[in-house]
Amino acid sequence: SFKSRWSARPVELPLRRCAMAMELLLSGAALAPAALRARHLDLMDQFASTDCLRAPAWWLCLLGVSTNYLMHGFIWNYPERFAALCQKAPLKSLGSHPVDVFASLEVVAKVVQGISIFSFLGSTGRAAAGQAIAAAPGWCWAACVALLAAGQALNVATYNAIGNAGVYYGFKLGRTVPWCYGFPFNTGLRHPQYLGVVLTLFGALPLVMHKELLLLGLPQLVLTWGSMYGIMSAMEQAGDNEKSS
Repeated sequence: SFKSRWSARPVELPLRRCAMAMELLLSGAALAPAALRARHLDLMDQFASTDCLRAPAWWLCLLGVSTNYLMHGFIWNYPERFAALCQKAPLKSLGSHPVDVFASLEVVAKVVQGISIFSFLGSTGRAAAGQAIAAAPGWCWAACVALLAAGQALNVATYNAIGNAGVYYGFKLGRTVPWCYGFPFNTGLRHPQYLGVVLTLFGALPLVMHKELLLLGLPQLVLTWGSMYGIMSAMEQAGDNEKSS
């Protein structure tokens, strides 16, 4: 669920910019519940702090999280090189086509992300997360459920609309990916799956507002994580396939 489509219908540049602006606004709005929860707990200073940037563990976790997006950047910019690597061991064992290999690598990347977060939190952080979740008021749960539902609806709909070939850069890796005119690409969103992941990430934050986690820099990590989707969106938009469609 950490990718985008690539068979949305062609749109003019001004419309693309409007779509990107709308996605940025929706992403910003999704952060509001977490900020409100931090304010209620009198933790806004920690919520907005940059002290975590001085902690090597924070950067190490970020490296683990960002490995997935570095992989996306490599495949997007060097599809022929990636396709050639897929014909050799060990990647050849992951699938018969570069798209299938990409999908398998995505699973590996998710595992790396999970391990990175688990290790970063440590036993103290995981205990703090449990306490925060147990103490979260009803409105935090409502905000979380609403954002997660919206985010996963976009994510699942994207997969249903364009399949693995569309999600995993099939048009760059030798598979035909027809334009999709239905949901979620008829909503005005340019990158519905990326937005869906961001809504999911930001939606979970209100439940884990705890001083220990804020001192670790968890909100800053999640914000940076979400920002990576903005970078990927810009990368794809700068070199998308509309000229060749």
